Amino acid sequence: MQTRSRHWWRGFRRAGAAALVASALARGSLHSQAAIDPNVAPRAAALEREGERQMAIDLLGRYLATAPDDGRAWFQLGRFYLYDARQWHLHGHRGDPDGLLYLDFAVTALEQSIRLSVDSGLIFRGLAEVERSLVFVEDSGWDPSRYARVRPGMPPLPDYLVELGANLLSSCPVGGVLLTGSDLETLSVWYGSLERPALDVIPLRPDLYATDSLYRLRMAEAMGVDPSLPVQRALASVAPQRALCLSPGTDSAAAPAVAWAPFRLVRLNRPPVPGTESLSLKELLKASRQSTSPWMHEVRGVYDDAARHNALLCSSLLLLYGDTPPPACRP
Repeated sequence: MQTRSRHWWRGFRRAGAAALVASALARGSLHSQAAIDPNVAPRAAALEREGERQMAIDLLGRYLATAPDDGRAWFQLGRFYLYDARQWHLHGHRGDPDGLLYLDFAVTALEQSIRLSVDSGLIFRGLAEVERSLVFVEDSGWDPSRYARVRPGMPPLPDYLVELGANLLSSCPVGGVLLTGSDLETLSVWYGSLERPALDVIPLRPDLYATDSLYRLRMAEAMGVDPSLPVQRALASVAPQRALCLSPGTDSAAAPAVAWAPFRLVRLNRPPVPGTESLSLKELLKASRQSTSPWMHEVRGVYDDAARHNALLCSSLLLLYGDTPPPACRP
């Protein structure tokens, strides 16, 4: 009973913070605004790091009700609600609000940060859609058309990120299971799959497979394995029937003990069969000349990590890096 009361009270406070968000949006168009305080967003981030996320949300909600044009504060608020949605999964899909409502709160805040030109708002807005697709998978099972669905009106992600997703997907053979490691890899594969609605590759998040029983059940069904098996043994069971593809950021602890062969951006559990698609670095090359976004450098880091396992990538990366190749490509 006490646990339920705590969940109810926490949900009530979240709802209260969401009401402050709505108030901030209304005030932004109807009232004069207080000056932006550049210390509020960093203070909220520090509170969250100290384990006081609810206190940080309350702080941001009150502040944004008077200073609704602080894009960094909106971004932090959206980021915290996204983390709340993820914790809802980890806590057994229990508690109020539910995961989708947290995501609605996150999207509202992140879209305000995008309006106010916060670079990271766009990336986290995409991550909120990835989390929404996760709820669809858990509700209804693996269905590529639902996985690769995006809300109307979502702003497009940077072309170099979509290009990364296409490169990762084309590196994995038809019918394969593509393990992704970082949020950036997961987002790029999800968004890249919008160009390929009839997905012929199953993206898998090993961290969720290990911690989220409902996700594990649905993805085990999709792969045709026993859902009671831990991730490494489940993938070992899949390996004889399907290609396994490890993205550059995948934790090797999730990988079964088989021989791995580098191919393009991934490592495969079987000899690669070259396809008709080739890697494209056009958008990343363009962005490296025109953009100062830290996310462009994060995407470059994925290619750097891939080159550690596949030296053949170094020749493709010469145009991108010039005289400063990644460590794996230096003599």
